Amino acid sequence: MKHFTTRRTAAGLLALLAVGSTLLSCSDGGEGSEQMTPVTTSAAETVETETAALYRENVPAADFGGETFRVIGCDPESFSCILGFDFDEDSADSVESAIYRRNRAIEERYNVTFEHEYRSDWAEMADIMRNAAISGDDSYHLIMMINREAFKAAISGYVMPYENIPHIDTTQPWYMQKVNEMLTVGDTTIVAYTDECTNAYLQTVCVFYNKQILQDNDLANPYELVREGKWTQDAFYEMAMTSVRDINGDSKYDMNDTYGVITEGDMLYPAMWVGAGINTVEKDENDIPVYTAPGNERLISAIDKLVDHIDRDGFMLDSFTAKLGDGEQARINGTKYFAEGKSLFRVGVVAYVRELRDMNADFGILPTPKYDETQEGYYGRMIDGWIHLPPSSVQNLELLGTMMEALGAESKNYVIPAFFDVALTQKLTRDGDSEEMLDIIFDNITLDLGDTVWYEDIRGQLQGPIADGKRDMASRLTKIEKRINKTIEKALEAFNNREIGS
Repeated sequence: MKHFTTRRTAAGLLALLAVGSTLLSCSDGGEGSEQMTPVTTSAAETVETETAALYRENVPAADFGGETFRVIGCDPESFSCILGFDFDEDSADSVESAIYRRNRAIEERYNVTFEHEYRSDWAEMADIMRNAAISGDDSYHLIMMINREAFKAAISGYVMPYENIPHIDTTQPWYMQKVNEMLTVGDTTIVAYTDECTNAYLQTVCVFYNKQILQDNDLANPYELVREGKWTQDAFYEMAMTSVRDINGDSKYDMNDTYGVITEGDMLYPAMWVGAGINTVEKDENDIPVYTAPGNERLISAIDKLVDHIDRDGFMLDSFTAKLGDGEQARINGTKYFAEGKSLFRVGVVAYVRELRDMNADFGILPTPKYDETQEGYYGRMIDGWIHLPPSSVQNLELLGTMMEALGAESKNYVIPAFFDVALTQKLTRDGDSEEMLDIIFDNITLDLGDTVWYEDIRGQLQGPIADGKRDMASRLTKIEKRINKTIEKALEAFNNREIGS
């Protein structure tokens, strides 16, 4: 068996050293330190892969007699930020191959068979989850859901509570700790992401930049700014405005000109407060979500700073308002315009790197900028974050818990190295600095409940006023406070009274 030391990536992936056939635990000693279950492998257990089996789920040996484990999700052909759950055969694509080999290894170890199906309508997933829970239908073990719908389904009792599932251990290194700590209520796990949910990484906001435009404008090296803690919102805005060019001199900014940034309002606006370490909904001392936006001066300041630039000529091209296409196609076309040299920055999600593989100019990847230099670290805003969840109607909980842990552990063994080390860093990004930046981004993925679970009530109420250049944000946040508190109160009541699956 060949052992490799892998570089540190994605939510605290630590470099691990395999000594002989016994794998040693390793921890960074900080918050959310990873504790790895030691694994001893034999020739019979060795899986044919270039990555050592560094992680192993801590569950009893089991033979499930060929039982089928059924998964339903959104069609990856319809959603650019979603990877398939399984494939009928091995693939030349490194990531697809890793997913295929992960599943075959688990099937062989536990004598199970994976079965999956896809749907093209993402909204259908919530109905499938609710109907399964209410009717007691045991057709699916895992159902894919967008994070905001997942949270709501869980507090309503439609999702099998994690505390009811044997073998689940959310302290294991394949769990995304910084995201998951935002998705607890009263220290109870509501939704928990693992490395099986690779689209959570794909759907993390970052900043792409055009190296040629940077050089033409004699701007500072943003990688060095990141390392020195000086990659701030002020630096971002200043560099963007410095790069604006009215190419044809008609005093009108269109696709003939060069913008500071190409993005979308719903991509940029919340990224600037989440990237600043700000939440519109925070947790109190009892781990209960509380709407705190009205009194958050840092939030108001970050939004005001954003509004200062929205109406500046050439600062921003919004893919939607520029009518670059319908829905997701507008975002894709916006990324393609960036690839054609139409802006210094493209604020989007990591998945857009796939649209840049044919870009002529070199590009780099940066984390979302800090609020200011006093901010300790950088934060990555996760958006839709699709996740597989078990409906409360699942009958074989032993099988469920074993498979959920095995998928998490083996995703960290197979899929994470393939995706980050091969698909992203070796094939799609063009420099070692971007690899370092990806580490920073993935190590610090987080979310704001007011941007995800309650986005209609909070983020949705801010986008229009920000786009219109409104400056009365404090009063607007206060105006909706009563309604938001009622919404959160109802959610907590639903959680406290959940019965289905409890």
